[in-house]
Amino acid sequence: MARDIRGCVLAGTLMISALAILCGCTLMPLSRFEPVVAPPNSPCDAKEQFSFLTSERLEVRSQLHYVLPSSAPTPTTTSFESYYSTTKSLVQAKLPPGLKDHKVTAAFFDFLTTAIGEAQLDAQITDHTVLANDRAVGVERESILKHRGPSKLSHREMKDFADKLFDLQLKPGAAALSGYPADTSGLSPRQVQILNAHSPLDQTFIKYFEAYYHGTFVDRMSTTTEKPQISTTVPDSEIAAAETVLLEFLIDTFDPTPVMGDADEGAINGSTNFYPGGSTAEPTAYKFGLARYVKIPPGAPNACGITTQNAWVLRDLANGASSQAAAVGGLVANTWGGFSFGLGVLPKVSVGDNQTLSVMVKTAASRAASRATLMASYWTLRHVKFNISEP
Repeated sequence: MARDIRGCVLAGTLMISALAILCGCTLMPLSRFEPVVAPPNSPCDAKEQFSFLTSERLEVRSQLHYVLPSSAPTPTTTSFESYYSTTKSLVQAKLPPGLKDHKVTAAFFDFLTTAIGEAQLDAQITDHTVLANDRAVGVERESILKHRGPSKLSHREMKDFADKLFDLQLKPGAAALSGYPADTSGLSPRQVQILNAHSPLDQTFIKYFEAYYHGTFVDRMSTTTEKPQISTTVPDSEIAAAETVLLEFLIDTFDPTPVMGDADEGAINGSTNFYPGGSTAEPTAYKFGLARYVKIPPGAPNACGITTQNAWVLRDLANGASSQAAAVGGLVANTWGGFSFGLGVLPKVSVGDNQTLSVMVKTAASRAASRATLMASYWTLRHVKFNISEP
C-alpha cells in the first residue's frame, strides 16, 4: 500500500512539473515593476525656463506631442499610436529575426514604451500644454492602455529568450567585426547553413559588443561594465554583464531619454560630468549615437527641471527600482521548484532552481525597472521645481 501511495505521489509530482513547464509558470511579474511617477507639487513659473530638447521646437511645444528616439526619421510625433509604431520599427530593424519577433522582446518593448508614453503625456498635462479633461488626453490614455502588454512572463518564455539572446547576439563572425560582408565562396554547405542561421548584426550593436569586451561599456547611470576575463569557466557575474549590455542596446534603440551633462554639447571632454550618475564616464548610448545629449544647468532657487544639484534624485529612484525588481525577480525565479516527500524516497523535481536562469531573470528585471523609472522620472521632473541637494 505504501509503495502504491509513493508511486501515485511521484506520478502526480511529475505530472504537475510537466504541466508547469508546458503551460509556463510565472517567472517575471512585469506589472510589479511599473514606476511611481507622481511629481512634486511645485510647477515651474514660466515655460521659457524649461529645459527642452532642441528637437522640441517652439511650434511643437504648444501642442500634444511625443519625443522620438534620436534614430527616428522625425524628432516628434503627435499621437501615441504613431509613437508606438515608429519605435517598434526601430527595434525591428536592429534585431535578428529570432529576437525581434520574440514574445519577451515584445513584452519588454510594450512595458517600457507605455511607461515613456504615459510619462510624456503626464508631463504635458502638468505644464498645461494640454488639459487633463481634454478629449485628446482620453484618447491617448486608451491607446497607451491598449499597448501595455502582458503582466507576466513565464519560465518557458524567459528560458527560450535567454537561449536566443546569447546565441544570436554573442556569436558574430570575423566579417561582422571587420565591417565587411562575408565571403562565402570557400565555405561548405554546412558552414553556409550556420552563417545563414545568424543574420548580420547591427553595426551599432557591434560597437556595444566591442565596448563590452574592451571594458569600456558605460550604461545610462555612467557605470562601467567590467570586461570578461579569459578563464576556463564563465561565472554568473559575466553572464549577467553580457546580458546587461544586450538589454541596454535593446532599450537604447527606442528610449528617447537624453544623456545629461554639465557641458555644452560641442565642448564635451574628459572632465564633463554626466548625470544622473554624476561621473565623467561617457554613456555608450551617446557615444555611438543612440541617445541625444542635453546640458542641464547648475542648481539655483528658481531653476526649473533637472539640474546638476538635483539629478541625484533620478539616480536614487532608478537604483531603488532596480533593487526592488531584482529582489522580486529572484524570489519568484527561485520559489517554484523542489518537491521532496518522506526520507528522500522521491527525487526532487526542480524548475525554479536553475541558477543561471535565476541570475538572468534578476538582471532583466533590474534593467527593465531601472530604465522604466529613469525614463518616467526624467519626463516628469523636468517640468517642476525641486531645488534639493544630495543628502
